[in-house]
Amino acid sequence: MPTVNGSRQEQDAPRPTPASGQTIPPRSRHRTVRAASIPPQPSVRHHTIRLAAATGIGLLLMLALLMLAVKYAQRDWSQKNQRARSLGIRPADPKPKAHAPEPSSGRPHEWSARATPRLLNRLGADSRISNWWLVQGRGHPDREHPQLVLQLLQMAMALGGESAAMKNDFGAAWLQQNRVRAAATQFRSALQIEPGYAPALFNLALCAVAQRNPSEGSRQLARYLARRPDDTAAYRLQCTLLSQLGRPADALDLLERFLRDQPPEQPLFLEAALLAARLGQNGNALRYLETALSGNSIQSVVRAYQSPAFRSIRLSGAGDDLASRMASRARVAFSAPLPVEDISPRRAAPDAIVR
Repeated sequence: MPTVNGSRQEQDAPRPTPASGQTIPPRSRHRTVRAASIPPQPSVRHHTIRLAAATGIGLLLMLALLMLAVKYAQRDWSQKNQRARSLGIRPADPKPKAHAPEPSSGRPHEWSARATPRLLNRLGADSRISNWWLVQGRGHPDREHPQLVLQLLQMAMALGGESAAMKNDFGAAWLQQNRVRAAATQFRSALQIEPGYAPALFNLALCAVAQRNPSEGSRQLARYLARRPDDTAAYRLQCTLLSQLGRPADALDLLERFLRDQPPEQPLFLEAALLAARLGQNGNALRYLETALSGNSIQSVVRAYQSPAFRSIRLSGAGDDLASRMASRARVAFSAPLPVEDISPRRAAPDAIVR
């Protein structure tokens, strides 16, 4: 059998002219015979058509299933409604809309002229508390309701009248609301009613401190301490103001005159120790600091000894003995053998079961 190349060469070569009556027409093309076991391969066009047909059939099937599900749900809902009607069950009524209340056809109530005096007399008829408006105004948390405190104090003034204590309470309420000018006006009114009223003097000193006027605050505190010479907080504030004014010697002299007759438990010995250390009086500073161990916590005393005021004393070594005693006391205070929470308290009956 001739090969393919041979057949192509024979086709290309010039053929002899056949005799008349024996002419064979040439072939248009040569097609290779396909084996019967190999299926024909579809073209891209046929593949696209088949895919579109399959997609359409799937969509139709899904739509048919959806319609069947809708029909089944409608049929089931109609059966339930028929069963409910046969049993006499009615659907719940919708929630009615809220209607606005109709205005009453009455007349407004008018208070009589004696209603307010009658109420005030009834509130003031308590045999134990003569003016409970004042008690409520002093004890009410003014930070939450500042205007209510002022209204309560106004009611107390209407019942008890003006006094130095009432004006001082008004000023304290204004001062706690950071209304310094209004508070100072009330405190001065209290001093006009009762000259030398001690709480008003102290509060005026606080107003001067709030207004950044330490000289006026120191003057008012001096007047206050002349009437109440045992107020520890006033002494501490006065010493601070004198130190700010550049008069630490006067502050130390004031504290020494006050501490002359005081017991060792007086906490102001710590303030005196700091002032003496700033003035360079190392001996007095150490003595006051040692005395302050009786009336102050060990943390406050150690913090004061480690402050810049005692720097020269620490460097000179004069306070080494006191430092060692403070360290031993601190170890005793802070080195507990067991936490208190881990030790259960003892009961009177040992056999009792505590639940």
